[in-house]
Amino acid sequence: MKNKTQLYDEDLKKEDNIKFFSAKNFYWMEKKISDHLVNQLIENLGVSDTYAKLLSCRGIDKENFNNFINPKIKNLLPDPSLIDDMKSATDIIVSHILKKKKIGLFGDYDVDGTTSTALFANFLNEIGCEFEFHIPDRINEGYGPNINSLRMLKEKSCGLILTLDCGTTANSAINQITDEGVKVIIVDHHLQDNELPNALAVINPNKKNDNSKLNNLCAVGVVFLLIVSINRDLKKQKYFKENSPNLLKYLDLVALGTICDLVKLDITNRALVKQGLKIINQSNNLGIKSLIKAVGINEQINEYHLGYFIGPRINAGGRVGNSLLGTQLLTEVESSKSQIFALKLDEFNSLRKKIEQNVVLEAISKVDKNENGIICVSSLDWHPGVIGIVASKITEKFQRPSIIISESQEVCKASCRSVKNFNIGRLIFEAVNRGICLSGGGHEMAGGFSIEKAKIEIFKEFLINKYDKKKNEIIKLYDTEISFSNLSFDLFKFQEKLAPFGQGNSKPKYLIKNCYIRFAKAVGNGHLTCFIEDQYGNRKKGIAFNAFDYDLGDVIENTGHEGIDLIVTLKINNWNDKSAIELQIEDVLIG
Repeated sequence: MKNKTQLYDEDLKKEDNIKFFSAKNFYWMEKKISDHLVNQLIENLGVSDTYAKLLSCRGIDKENFNNFINPKIKNLLPDPSLIDDMKSATDIIVSHILKKKKIGLFGDYDVDGTTSTALFANFLNEIGCEFEFHIPDRINEGYGPNINSLRMLKEKSCGLILTLDCGTTANSAINQITDEGVKVIIVDHHLQDNELPNALAVINPNKKNDNSKLNNLCAVGVVFLLIVSINRDLKKQKYFKENSPNLLKYLDLVALGTICDLVKLDITNRALVKQGLKIINQSNNLGIKSLIKAVGINEQINEYHLGYFIGPRINAGGRVGNSLLGTQLLTEVESSKSQIFALKLDEFNSLRKKIEQNVVLEAISKVDKNENGIICVSSLDWHPGVIGIVASKITEKFQRPSIIISESQEVCKASCRSVKNFNIGRLIFEAVNRGICLSGGGHEMAGGFSIEKAKIEIFKEFLINKYDKKKNEIIKLYDTEISFSNLSFDLFKFQEKLAPFGQGNSKPKYLIKNCYIRFAKAVGNGHLTCFIEDQYGNRKKGIAFNAFDYDLGDVIENTGHEGIDLIVTLKINNWNDKSAIELQIEDVLIG
Protein backbone atom coordinates (compact mmCIF):
# COMPACT_ATOMS: atom_id res chain seq x y z
CA MET A 1 0.00 0.00 0.00
CA LYS A 2 1.38 3.39 -1.01
CA ASN A 3 1.66 6.08 1.61
CA LYS A 4 -0.52 9.12 1.12
CA THR A 5 1.20 11.97 -0.66
CA GLN A 6 0.45 15.32 0.92
CA LEU A 7 0.05 18.06 -1.65
CA TYR A 8 0.77 21.63 -0.62
CA ASP A 9 -0.30 24.76 -2.47
CA GLU A 10 3.01 26.30 -1.32
CA ASP A 11 6.21 25.02 0.28
CA LEU A 12 5.78 26.72 3.65
CA LYS A 13 3.92 24.34 5.97
CA LYS A 14 3.87 24.68 9.72
CA GLU A 15 5.31 21.48 11.15
CA ASP A 16 3.15 19.26 13.39
CA ASN A 17 0.14 21.50 12.96
CA ILE A 18 -3.54 20.68 13.12
CA LYS A 19 -5.34 19.98 9.85
CA PHE A 20 -8.90 21.18 9.39
CA PHE A 21 -11.21 19.54 6.84
CA SER A 22 -13.35 21.93 4.81
CA ALA A 23 -16.53 22.36 2.78
CA LYS A 24 -14.44 22.30 -0.42
CA ASN A 25 -12.91 18.93 0.55
CA PHE A 26 -9.50 20.39 1.35
CA TYR A 27 -7.40 20.13 4.48
CA TRP A 28 -6.27 23.53 5.77
CA MET A 29 -3.10 24.10 7.77
CA GLU A 30 -1.29 27.19 9.01
CA LYS A 31 1.80 28.25 7.09
CA LYS A 32 5.20 27.81 8.66
CA ILE A 33 5.95 30.72 10.96
CA SER A 34 9.24 31.13 12.82
CA ASP A 35 8.56 32.56 16.27
CA HIS A 36 12.18 33.71 16.44
CA LEU A 37 11.86 35.54 13.10
CA VAL A 38 8.53 37.06 14.15
CA ASN A 39 10.12 38.50 17.28
CA GLN A 40 13.07 39.83 15.26
CA LEU A 41 10.75 41.52 12.77
CA ILE A 42 8.72 43.12 15.56
CA GLU A 43 11.91 44.41 17.18
CA ASN A 44 13.81 45.49 14.04
CA LEU A 45 10.98 46.80 11.85
CA GLY A 46 8.54 47.94 14.51
CA VAL A 47 5.63 46.00 12.98
CA SER A 48 2.76 44.32 14.80
CA ASP A 49 2.59 40.61 15.59
CA THR A 50 0.14 39.98 12.72
CA TYR A 51 2.25 41.88 10.20
CA ALA A 52 5.37 40.04 11.36
CA LYS A 53 3.61 36.71 10.83
CA LEU A 54 2.63 37.68 7.27
CA LEU A 55 6.27 38.51 6.56
CA SER A 56 7.65 35.43 8.30
CA CYS A 57 5.50 32.94 6.39
CA ARG A 58 6.85 34.46 3.15
CA GLY A 59 10.42 34.00 4.29
CA ILE A 60 10.98 37.75 4.64
CA ASP A 61 13.52 38.95 7.17
CA LYS A 62 15.21 42.28 7.91
CA GLU A 63 17.84 41.72 5.19
CA ASN A 64 15.50 41.03 2.27
CA PHE A 65 12.57 43.19 3.44
CA ASN A 66 13.37 46.18 1.20
CA ASN A 67 13.97 44.05 -1.91
CA PHE A 68 10.65 42.31 -1.35
CA ILE A 69 8.55 45.38 -0.59
CA ASN A 70 10.22 47.62 -3.17
CA PRO A 71 12.02 45.42 -5.74
CA LYS A 72 14.09 47.51 -8.14
CA ILE A 73 15.05 46.35 -11.61
CA LYS A 74 18.56 47.83 -11.33
CA ASN A 75 19.24 45.63 -8.29
CA LEU A 76 17.45 42.45 -9.32
CA LEU A 77 17.58 42.07 -13.11
CA PRO A 78 19.74 39.01 -13.91
CA ASP A 79 22.64 39.17 -16.34
CA PRO A 80 21.13 37.93 -19.64
CA SER A 81 24.33 36.04 -20.45
CA LEU A 82 23.55 33.59 -17.63
CA ILE A 83 21.11 31.88 -20.01
CA ASP A 84 22.74 29.40 -22.36
CA ASP A 85 23.00 30.50 -26.02
CA MET A 86 22.19 34.14 -25.14
CA LYS A 87 25.50 35.46 -26.48
CA SER A 88 25.38 33.52 -29.76
CA ALA A 89 21.74 34.54 -30.32
CA THR A 90 22.58 38.18 -29.59
CA ASP A 91 25.48 38.12 -32.06
CA ILE A 92 23.28 36.70 -34.83
CA ILE A 93 20.41 39.14 -34.25
CA VAL A 94 22.69 42.18 -33.96
CA SER A 95 24.39 41.17 -37.21
CA HIS A 96 21.00 41.11 -38.97
CA ILE A 97 20.06 44.49 -37.51
CA LEU A 98 23.35 46.09 -38.59
CA LYS A 99 22.93 44.66 -42.10
CA LYS A 100 19.32 45.97 -42.17
CA LYS A 101 17.92 42.50 -42.81
CA LYS A 102 14.28 41.70 -42.07
CA ILE A 103 13.55 39.48 -39.05
CA GLY A 104 10.58 37.11 -38.73
CA LEU A 105 8.75 36.60 -35.44
CA PHE A 106 6.66 33.46 -34.85
CA GLY A 107 4.69 33.67 -31.60
CA ASP A 108 2.12 31.69 -29.66
CA TYR A 109 -1.56 32.61 -29.42
CA ASP A 110 -1.74 32.88 -25.61
CA VAL A 111 -0.96 36.02 -23.59
CA ASP A 112 2.67 35.05 -22.99
CA GLY A 113 3.22 34.44 -26.71
CA THR A 114 1.30 37.56 -27.70
CA THR A 115 3.21 39.84 -25.31
CA SER A 116 6.53 38.21 -26.32
CA THR A 117 5.82 38.93 -29.98
CA ALA A 118 4.56 42.45 -29.32
CA LEU A 119 7.58 43.24 -27.11
CA PHE A 120 10.09 42.15 -29.75
CA ALA A 121 8.11 43.83 -32.54
CA ASN A 122 7.89 47.14 -30.65
CA PHE A 123 11.62 47.04 -29.91
CA LEU A 124 12.53 46.32 -33.55
CA ASN A 125 10.18 49.06 -34.71
CA GLU A 126 11.78 51.56 -32.32
CA ILE A 127 15.31 50.81 -33.52
CA GLY A 128 14.33 50.88 -37.20
CA CYS A 129 14.60 47.18 -38.05
CA GLU A 130 12.10 45.66 -40.49
CA PHE A 131 10.14 42.64 -39.28
CA GLU A 132 7.15 40.40 -39.96
CA PHE A 133 5.20 38.50 -37.34
CA HIS A 134 2.87 35.54 -37.40
CA ILE A 135 0.62 34.06 -34.71
CA PRO A 136 -0.80 30.65 -35.70
CA ASP A 137 -4.52 29.97 -35.84
CA ARG A 138 -5.35 27.73 -32.89
CA ILE A 139 -7.73 25.48 -34.84
CA ASN A 140 -6.23 25.38 -38.34
CA GLU A 141 -2.53 25.47 -37.39
CA GLY A 142 -2.37 24.46 -33.74
CA TYR A 143 0.38 25.21 -31.24
CA GLY A 144 3.92 25.95 -32.31
CA PRO A 145 5.81 26.43 -35.56
CA ASN A 146 4.51 24.71 -38.69
CA ILE A 147 6.35 24.51 -41.97
CA ASN A 148 3.77 26.40 -44.05
CA SER A 149 3.84 29.46 -41.79
CA LEU A 150 7.63 29.39 -41.50
CA ARG A 151 7.82 29.31 -45.30
CA MET A 152 5.41 32.24 -45.46
CA LEU A 153 7.85 34.28 -43.34
CA LYS A 154 10.70 33.10 -45.55
CA GLU A 155 8.80 34.27 -48.66
CA LYS A 156 8.51 37.70 -47.01
CA SER A 157 12.33 37.93 -47.03
CA CYS A 158 12.86 36.86 -43.42
CA GLY A 159 16.22 35.07 -43.46
CA LEU A 160 16.15 34.87 -39.65
CA ILE A 161 13.09 33.69 -37.71
CA LEU A 162 12.65 33.87 -33.94
CA THR A 163 10.13 31.50 -32.38
CA LEU A 164 8.71 33.12 -29.24
CA ASP A 165 7.06 31.09 -26.46
CA CYS A 166 7.28 28.01 -28.68
CA GLY A 167 9.71 25.94 -30.71
CA THR A 168 11.49 23.81 -28.11
CA THR A 169 9.64 20.65 -29.22
CA ALA A 170 8.98 21.65 -32.86
CA ASN A 171 11.77 19.53 -34.34
CA SER A 172 10.11 18.63 -37.64
CA ALA A 173 9.12 22.12 -38.80
CA ILE A 174 12.28 23.86 -37.57
CA ASN A 175 14.64 21.21 -38.95
CA GLN A 176 12.87 21.43 -42.30
CA ILE A 177 13.05 25.24 -42.57
CA THR A 178 16.72 25.29 -41.51
CA ASP A 179 17.44 22.75 -44.27
CA GLU A 180 15.92 25.32 -46.63
CA GLY A 181 18.49 27.92 -45.57
CA VAL A 182 16.57 29.93 -42.97
CA LYS A 183 18.25 30.73 -39.65
CA VAL A 184 16.14 29.99 -36.56
CA ILE A 185 16.53 31.11 -32.95
CA ILE A 186 14.20 29.63 -30.34
CA VAL A 187 13.18 31.85 -27.40
CA ASP A 188 11.04 29.77 -25.07
CA HIS A 189 10.50 28.51 -21.53
CA HIS A 190 8.68 25.21 -22.08
CA LEU A 191 10.19 21.90 -21.06
CA GLN A 192 12.47 20.05 -23.44
CA ASP A 193 11.41 16.51 -24.34
CA ASN A 194 14.27 14.69 -26.07
CA GLU A 195 16.48 16.19 -28.77
CA LEU A 196 16.33 19.92 -29.49
CA PRO A 197 15.59 21.20 -33.00
CA ASN A 198 18.49 22.23 -35.27
CA ALA A 199 18.22 25.92 -34.40
CA LEU A 200 21.27 28.20 -34.30
CA ALA A 201 20.43 29.03 -30.69
CA VAL A 202 17.89 27.85 -28.12
CA ILE A 203 17.39 30.44 -25.39
CA ASN A 204 15.35 28.53 -22.83
CA PRO A 205 16.10 28.48 -19.08
CA ASN A 206 14.18 25.19 -18.89
CA LYS A 207 16.24 23.24 -21.41
CA LYS A 208 18.25 20.40 -19.95
CA ASN A 209 21.75 21.90 -20.13
CA ASP A 210 20.86 25.43 -18.99
CA ASN A 211 22.38 26.36 -15.62
CA SER A 212 21.02 29.91 -15.27
CA LYS A 213 18.53 28.98 -12.50
CA LEU A 214 16.07 31.36 -14.18
CA ASN A 215 13.55 28.60 -14.85
CA ASN A 216 10.63 30.59 -13.40
CA LEU A 217 10.77 33.14 -16.23
CA CYS A 218 7.98 32.91 -18.78
CA ALA A 219 8.72 33.59 -22.44
CA VAL A 220 8.16 37.35 -22.29
CA GLY A 221 10.64 37.55 -19.40
CA VAL A 222 13.22 35.70 -21.48
CA VAL A 223 12.49 37.99 -24.45
CA PHE A 224 13.06 41.04 -22.25
CA LEU A 225 16.48 39.74 -21.21
CA LEU A 226 17.26 39.09 -24.88
CA ILE A 227 16.47 42.67 -25.92
CA VAL A 228 18.54 43.93 -22.97
CA SER A 229 21.43 41.89 -24.36
CA ILE A 230 20.82 43.12 -27.94
CA ASN A 231 20.53 46.72 -26.78
CA ARG A 232 23.87 46.51 -24.95
CA ASP A 233 25.59 45.14 -28.06
CA LEU A 234 24.06 47.80 -30.30
CA LYS A 235 25.38 50.47 -27.93
CA LYS A 236 28.87 48.98 -28.18
CA GLN A 237 28.54 49.02 -31.98
CA LYS A 238 27.52 52.73 -31.77
CA TYR A 239 24.32 51.87 -33.63
CA PHE A 240 22.27 54.61 -31.97
CA LYS A 241 22.83 58.12 -33.31
CA GLU A 242 21.13 59.63 -30.28
CA ASN A 243 19.86 58.02 -27.09
CA SER A 244 19.31 54.27 -26.98
CA PRO A 245 15.81 52.97 -26.15
CA ASN A 246 14.63 53.07 -22.54
CA LEU A 247 13.72 49.41 -22.20
CA LEU A 248 11.90 49.88 -18.88
CA LYS A 249 8.87 51.17 -20.78
CA TYR A 250 8.37 47.64 -22.15
CA LEU A 251 7.87 46.16 -18.69
CA ASP A 252 4.10 46.66 -19.02
CA LEU A 253 4.07 43.81 -21.55
CA VAL A 254 6.40 41.73 -19.37
CA ALA A 255 4.10 42.14 -16.36
CA LEU A 256 1.02 41.21 -18.39
CA GLY A 257 2.57 38.03 -19.79
CA THR A 258 4.13 37.00 -16.47
CA ILE A 259 0.88 37.28 -14.50
CA CYS A 260 -1.23 35.57 -17.16
CA ASP A 261 1.18 32.66 -17.65
CA LEU A 262 0.94 31.81 -13.93
CA VAL A 263 4.67 31.43 -13.39
CA LYS A 264 6.09 31.64 -9.87
CA LEU A 265 6.63 35.19 -8.66
CA ASP A 266 10.19 34.70 -7.47
CA ILE A 267 12.25 37.81 -6.74
CA THR A 268 13.05 38.39 -10.44
CA ASN A 269 9.48 38.02 -11.66
CA ARG A 270 8.25 40.06 -8.70
CA ALA A 271 10.50 42.95 -9.73
CA LEU A 272 9.40 42.70 -13.38
CA VAL A 273 5.70 42.68 -12.46
CA LYS A 274 5.87 45.40 -9.80
CA GLN A 275 7.72 47.81 -12.11
CA GLY A 276 5.56 46.76 -15.05
CA LEU A 277 2.39 47.68 -13.17
CA LYS A 278 3.81 51.16 -12.60
CA ILE A 279 4.30 51.50 -16.37
CA ILE A 280 0.76 50.26 -17.07
CA ASN A 281 -0.67 52.88 -14.73
CA GLN A 282 1.21 55.52 -16.71
CA SER A 283 -0.78 54.39 -19.79
CA ASN A 284 2.34 53.78 -21.87
CA ASN A 285 1.10 51.04 -24.23
CA LEU A 286 -1.79 52.30 -26.35
CA GLY A 287 -3.28 48.81 -26.75
CA ILE A 288 -3.40 48.11 -23.02
CA LYS A 289 -4.84 51.59 -22.47
CA SER A 290 -7.59 50.94 -25.04
CA LEU A 291 -8.44 47.58 -23.51
CA ILE A 292 -8.68 49.08 -20.02
CA LYS A 293 -11.10 51.64 -21.44
CA ALA A 294 -13.14 48.97 -23.24
CA VAL A 295 -13.46 46.95 -20.02
CA GLY A 296 -14.42 50.06 -18.04
CA ILE A 297 -11.78 49.87 -15.30
CA ASN A 298 -11.59 53.20 -13.49
CA GLU A 299 -9.11 52.44 -10.74
CA GLN A 300 -5.43 51.72 -10.23
CA ILE A 301 -4.49 48.66 -12.28
CA ASN A 302 -3.04 45.73 -10.35
CA GLU A 303 -2.26 42.08 -11.03
CA TYR A 304 -5.91 41.12 -10.47
CA HIS A 305 -7.02 43.27 -13.41
CA LEU A 306 -4.31 41.76 -15.62
CA GLY A 307 -5.25 38.18 -14.75
CA TYR A 308 -9.03 38.47 -14.78
CA PHE A 309 -9.89 41.27 -17.20
CA ILE A 310 -7.06 42.20 -19.57
CA GLY A 311 -5.48 38.77 -20.12
CA PRO A 312 -8.68 36.87 -20.92
CA ARG A 313 -9.60 39.42 -23.59
CA ILE A 314 -6.21 39.18 -25.27
CA ASN A 315 -6.54 35.39 -25.11
CA ALA A 316 -10.04 35.51 -26.58
CA GLY A 317 -8.77 36.39 -30.05
CA GLY A 318 -6.74 33.19 -30.17
CA ARG A 319 -9.51 31.11 -28.60
CA VAL A 320 -12.60 31.97 -30.64
CA GLY A 321 -11.67 34.76 -33.07
CA ASN A 322 -8.55 36.06 -34.80
CA SER A 323 -5.25 34.95 -33.25
CA LEU A 324 -3.39 37.96 -34.69
CA LEU A 325 -5.64 40.47 -32.96
CA GLY A 326 -3.89 40.52 -29.57
CA THR A 327 -0.48 41.27 -31.07
CA GLN A 328 -2.01 43.82 -33.44
CA LEU A 329 -3.56 45.58 -30.43
CA LEU A 330 -0.31 45.64 -28.43
CA THR A 331 1.76 46.95 -31.36
CA GLU A 332 -0.74 49.53 -32.68
CA VAL A 333 0.26 53.22 -32.57
CA GLU A 334 -2.95 54.78 -33.92
CA SER A 335 -5.58 55.46 -31.26
CA SER A 336 -8.61 54.85 -33.49
CA LYS A 337 -7.35 51.44 -34.67
CA SER A 338 -6.33 50.48 -31.15
CA GLN A 339 -9.84 51.16 -29.86
CA ILE A 340 -11.36 49.06 -32.67
CA PHE A 341 -9.06 46.13 -31.83
CA ALA A 342 -9.88 46.43 -28.11
CA LEU A 343 -13.65 46.44 -28.69
CA LYS A 344 -13.37 43.45 -31.01
CA LEU A 345 -11.41 41.50 -28.39
CA ASP A 346 -14.05 42.41 -25.81
CA GLU A 347 -16.71 40.97 -28.15
CA PHE A 348 -14.70 37.79 -28.64
CA ASN A 349 -14.38 37.46 -24.86
CA SER A 350 -18.16 37.62 -24.44
CA LEU A 351 -18.53 34.92 -27.09
CA ARG A 352 -15.85 32.84 -25.38
CA LYS A 353 -17.75 32.99 -22.08
CA LYS A 354 -20.96 31.70 -23.68
CA ILE A 355 -19.21 28.84 -25.44
CA GLU A 356 -17.21 27.97 -22.32
CA GLN A 357 -20.26 27.89 -20.05
CA ASN A 358 -21.99 25.30 -22.24
CA VAL A 359 -18.89 23.13 -22.52
CA VAL A 360 -18.29 23.22 -18.73
CA LEU A 361 -21.83 21.99 -18.03
CA GLU A 362 -21.53 19.19 -20.59
CA ALA A 363 -18.09 18.17 -19.31
CA ILE A 364 -19.32 18.00 -15.70
CA SER A 365 -22.20 15.76 -16.79
CA LYS A 366 -19.69 13.31 -18.32
CA VAL A 367 -17.51 13.02 -15.20
CA ASP A 368 -17.92 9.86 -13.12
CA LYS A 369 -18.13 11.31 -9.61
CA ASN A 370 -17.47 7.91 -8.04
CA GLU A 371 -14.06 7.52 -9.67
CA ASN A 372 -10.82 8.87 -8.21
CA GLY A 373 -8.51 8.73 -11.23
CA ILE A 374 -7.64 11.19 -13.98
CA ILE A 375 -10.70 12.75 -15.59
CA CYS A 376 -10.73 12.38 -19.38
CA VAL A 377 -13.86 13.45 -21.26
CA SER A 378 -14.42 14.30 -24.90
CA SER A 379 -17.07 15.47 -27.36
CA LEU A 380 -17.53 16.29 -31.04
CA ASP A 381 -19.20 19.58 -30.19
CA TRP A 382 -16.60 21.21 -27.94
CA HIS A 383 -14.79 24.26 -29.32
CA PRO A 384 -11.00 23.66 -29.16
CA GLY A 385 -10.47 27.28 -28.11
CA VAL A 386 -12.07 26.88 -24.67
CA ILE A 387 -11.01 23.40 -23.58
CA GLY A 388 -8.04 24.74 -21.59
CA ILE A 389 -10.27 26.93 -19.43
CA VAL A 390 -12.76 24.07 -19.08
CA ALA A 391 -9.99 21.71 -17.93
CA SER A 392 -9.01 24.26 -15.25
CA LYS A 393 -12.58 24.46 -13.97
CA ILE A 394 -13.06 20.69 -13.94
CA THR A 395 -9.81 20.20 -12.02
CA GLU A 396 -10.79 22.91 -9.54
CA LYS A 397 -14.22 21.36 -8.99
CA PHE A 398 -13.19 17.71 -8.62
CA GLN A 399 -9.58 18.14 -7.41
CA ARG A 400 -8.38 15.56 -9.93
CA PRO A 401 -6.17 15.96 -13.02
CA SER A 402 -8.41 16.71 -16.00
CA ILE A 403 -8.06 16.14 -19.73
CA ILE A 404 -10.62 17.70 -22.05
CA ILE A 405 -10.61 16.56 -25.68
CA SER A 406 -12.31 18.28 -28.61
CA GLU A 407 -13.22 15.74 -31.29
CA SER A 408 -14.26 18.39 -33.81
CA GLN A 409 -11.64 17.14 -36.31
CA GLU A 410 -10.02 13.79 -37.15
CA VAL A 411 -6.89 14.96 -35.35
CA CYS A 412 -8.33 15.92 -31.97
CA LYS A 413 -7.01 18.64 -29.65
CA ALA A 414 -6.70 18.14 -25.89
CA SER A 415 -5.94 20.39 -22.94
CA CYS A 416 -4.81 19.16 -19.55
CA ARG A 417 -4.67 20.60 -16.04
CA SER A 418 -3.28 18.94 -12.94
CA VAL A 419 -3.15 19.05 -9.17
CA LYS A 420 -0.05 19.48 -7.05
CA ASN A 421 2.44 16.62 -7.11
CA PHE A 422 1.18 15.03 -10.33
CA ASN A 423 3.26 15.98 -13.38
CA ILE A 424 0.83 16.11 -16.29
CA GLY A 425 3.55 17.23 -18.71
CA ARG A 426 5.56 14.06 -18.05
CA LEU A 427 2.40 12.00 -18.65
CA ILE A 428 1.90 13.68 -22.05
CA PHE A 429 5.52 13.07 -23.08
CA GLU A 430 5.12 9.39 -22.13
CA ALA A 431 1.96 9.08 -24.25
CA VAL A 432 3.70 10.74 -27.22
CA ASN A 433 6.77 8.51 -26.89
CA ARG A 434 4.53 5.43 -26.80
CA GLY A 435 2.87 6.53 -30.03
CA ILE A 436 -0.55 7.06 -28.45
CA CYS A 437 -0.55 10.84 -28.98
CA LEU A 438 0.72 12.47 -32.16
CA SER A 439 2.41 15.40 -30.44
CA GLY A 440 2.22 17.35 -27.22
CA GLY A 441 3.99 18.78 -24.24
CA GLY A 442 3.58 20.74 -21.05
CA HIS A 443 4.82 21.14 -17.51
CA GLU A 444 3.80 19.91 -14.06
CA MET A 445 0.45 21.67 -13.91
CA ALA A 446 -0.73 22.02 -17.53
CA GLY A 447 -0.24 20.76 -21.04
CA GLY A 448 -1.84 19.83 -24.31
CA PHE A 449 -1.61 17.30 -27.10
CA SER A 450 -2.98 16.13 -30.44
CA ILE A 451 -4.40 12.64 -30.86
CA GLU A 452 -6.15 10.66 -33.58
CA LYS A 453 -9.82 10.12 -32.80
CA ALA A 454 -9.37 6.35 -33.13
CA LYS A 455 -6.82 6.33 -30.30
CA ILE A 456 -8.85 8.17 -27.64
CA GLU A 457 -10.06 4.94 -26.02
CA ILE A 458 -6.50 3.57 -26.04
CA PHE A 459 -5.40 6.79 -24.33
CA LYS A 460 -8.10 6.40 -21.66
CA GLU A 461 -6.83 2.87 -20.95
CA PHE A 462 -3.31 4.30 -20.69
CA LEU A 463 -4.56 6.64 -17.92
CA ILE A 464 -5.84 3.82 -15.69
CA ASN A 465 -4.02 3.68 -12.32
CA LYS A 466 -1.87 6.73 -13.16
CA TYR A 467 -3.46 8.75 -10.35
CA ASP A 468 -5.67 8.04 -7.32
CA LYS A 469 -7.28 10.91 -5.46
CA LYS A 470 -7.71 8.72 -2.36
CA LYS A 471 -3.94 8.55 -2.01
CA ASN A 472 -3.46 12.28 -2.48
CA GLU A 473 -4.59 14.52 0.32
CA ILE A 474 -5.01 18.10 -0.90
CA ILE A 475 -3.65 20.50 1.72
CA LYS A 476 -4.20 24.25 1.48
CA LEU A 477 -2.44 26.79 3.65
CA TYR A 478 -3.68 29.89 5.42
CA ASP A 479 -1.36 32.64 6.67
CA THR A 480 -2.46 33.11 10.25
CA GLU A 481 -5.42 33.10 12.62
CA ILE A 482 -6.72 36.58 13.33
CA SER A 483 -9.43 38.17 15.45
CA PHE A 484 -12.46 39.64 13.71
CA SER A 485 -11.67 43.12 15.01
CA ASN A 486 -8.23 43.08 13.35
CA LEU A 487 -9.71 42.71 9.85
CA SER A 488 -9.20 46.41 9.27
CA PHE A 489 -8.17 49.02 6.70
CA ASP A 490 -4.73 49.12 8.33
CA LEU A 491 -4.29 45.38 7.76
CA PHE A 492 -5.45 45.74 4.15
CA LYS A 493 -2.98 48.58 3.54
CA PHE A 494 -0.13 46.53 4.97
CA GLN A 495 -0.94 43.40 3.00
CA GLU A 496 -1.02 45.46 -0.21
CA LYS A 497 2.69 46.13 0.38
CA LEU A 498 3.17 42.38 -0.14
CA ALA A 499 1.64 42.59 -3.63
CA PRO A 500 1.84 41.67 -6.46
CA PHE A 501 0.16 38.39 -5.58
CA GLY A 502 0.29 35.27 -7.68
CA GLN A 503 2.04 31.91 -7.85
CA GLY A 504 4.43 31.57 -4.91
CA ASN A 505 3.04 34.66 -3.17
CA SER A 506 -0.67 34.13 -2.72
CA LYS A 507 -2.95 36.79 -1.31
CA PRO A 508 -3.01 36.45 2.50
CA LYS A 509 -5.67 34.07 3.79
CA TYR A 510 -6.88 34.43 7.36
CA LEU A 511 -8.57 32.00 9.71
CA ILE A 512 -11.32 33.66 11.74
CA LYS A 513 -13.07 31.50 14.32
CA ASN A 514 -16.54 31.43 15.83
CA CYS A 515 -18.31 33.64 13.27
CA TYR A 516 -22.02 33.87 12.56
CA ILE A 517 -23.61 34.07 9.12
CA ARG A 518 -26.52 36.46 8.65
CA PHE A 519 -28.82 37.03 5.63
CA ALA A 520 -27.09 34.61 3.25
CA LYS A 521 -28.47 34.63 -0.29
CA ALA A 522 -27.51 33.34 -3.71
CA VAL A 523 -26.62 36.02 -6.27
CA GLY A 524 -25.42 36.11 -9.85
CA ASN A 525 -24.15 32.93 -11.44
CA GLY A 526 -23.60 30.66 -8.44
CA HIS A 527 -22.21 33.25 -6.00
CA LEU A 528 -23.37 33.96 -2.44
CA THR A 529 -23.46 37.10 -0.32
CA CYS A 530 -24.03 37.41 3.41
CA PHE A 531 -23.08 39.34 6.50
CA ILE A 532 -20.51 37.91 8.90
CA GLU A 533 -20.65 38.74 12.61
CA ASP A 534 -18.46 38.01 15.58
CA GLN A 535 -19.79 37.16 19.04
CA TYR A 536 -19.99 40.87 19.91
CA GLY A 537 -22.21 41.77 16.97
CA ASN A 538 -19.49 43.43 14.86
CA ARG A 539 -20.48 42.91 11.24
CA LYS A 540 -18.83 42.87 7.80
CA LYS A 541 -20.18 42.01 4.40
CA GLY A 542 -19.05 38.69 2.95
CA ILE A 543 -19.06 37.14 -0.51
CA ALA A 544 -18.26 33.62 -1.72
CA PHE A 545 -17.65 33.36 -5.46
CA ASN A 546 -18.81 30.18 -7.22
CA ALA A 547 -19.97 28.90 -3.83
CA PHE A 548 -22.46 26.47 -5.32
CA ASP A 549 -19.84 24.74 -7.45
CA TYR A 550 -18.98 23.03 -4.15
CA ASP A 551 -20.75 22.25 -0.87
CA LEU A 552 -19.57 25.66 0.32
CA GLY A 553 -22.79 27.45 -0.63
CA ASP A 554 -25.04 24.93 1.13
CA VAL A 555 -22.87 24.92 4.26
CA ILE A 556 -22.98 28.73 4.53
CA GLU A 557 -26.73 28.87 3.91
CA ASN A 558 -27.48 26.23 6.54
CA THR A 559 -25.28 27.29 9.45
CA GLY A 560 -28.28 28.58 11.40
CA HIS A 561 -27.26 30.07 14.74
CA GLU A 562 -24.10 28.02 15.08
CA GLY A 563 -20.68 29.64 15.05
CA ILE A 564 -18.39 28.59 12.21
CA ASP A 565 -14.72 28.98 11.31
CA LEU A 566 -13.91 30.70 8.02
CA ILE A 567 -10.92 31.09 5.72
CA VAL A 568 -11.16 34.58 4.22
CA THR A 569 -9.25 37.15 2.21
CA LEU A 570 -9.69 40.92 2.45
CA LYS A 571 -10.97 43.23 -0.25
CA ILE A 572 -12.23 46.81 -0.38
CA ASN A 573 -15.80 47.49 -1.45
CA ASN A 574 -16.20 51.00 -2.87
CA TRP A 575 -19.81 52.13 -3.17
CA ASN A 576 -21.39 55.59 -3.26
CA ASP A 577 -18.09 57.27 -2.36
CA LYS A 578 -17.77 55.03 0.69
CA SER A 579 -15.22 52.30 1.30
CA ALA A 580 -15.63 49.27 3.53
CA ILE A 581 -13.69 46.11 4.25
CA GLU A 582 -15.37 43.09 2.67
CA LEU A 583 -14.51 39.47 3.41
CA GLN A 584 -14.17 37.06 0.52
CA ILE A 585 -14.99 33.61 1.87
CA GLU A 586 -12.53 31.04 0.54
CA ASP A 587 -13.75 28.08 2.58
CA VAL A 588 -15.54 26.90 5.73
CA LEU A 589 -13.81 24.55 8.16
CA ILE A 590 -16.07 21.67 9.15
CA GLY A 591 -13.86 19.28 11.07
